[in-house]
Amino acid sequence: MLIFTLTTLTSGDINAAPIGTSSLSSGELMGYGLLAIGVIATALSSQRYLLLYALAGMMYWLVIEGMQTVLTSTLPLSSWHGYVTAMAISWLPFCAWVIARIWRYDTVSLTTKKRRAAAQSRYIEHTPVYDQYQPKFQ
Repeated sequence: MLIFTLTTLTSGDINAAPIGTSSLSSGELMGYGLLAIGVIATALSSQRYLLLYALAGMMYWLVIEGMQTVLTSTLPLSSWHGYVTAMAISWLPFCAWVIARIWRYDTVSLTTKKRRAAAQSRYIEHTPVYDQYQPKFQ
């Protein structure tokens, strides 16, 4: 079986056709077939959200690839440094979100400490109050 694949033209071979042919082995055909069956089975099952996670991961990596390409073409960075820089830039919004959540909800904020202290002062203990209470065990 022949499958058409896109090939690139080399500078020395101008008369070459832009579309070449290559054949797949039976192992490759079986692998692609199993992959297609797995994707279809997942899409028809109740776990189809897993395909969305996979697609989101692929889209994220495409964004990283684009950022790396722009960084390495505009700055004097190696390919590896371009990937590291692109990943760091892509994590900046997440880090900002985490820091904002910490400042808003954790005890880092002084206003949050005051709110928690005010709420705690309104708590009522659920044990009965006696005038002459003497605990049995000390």
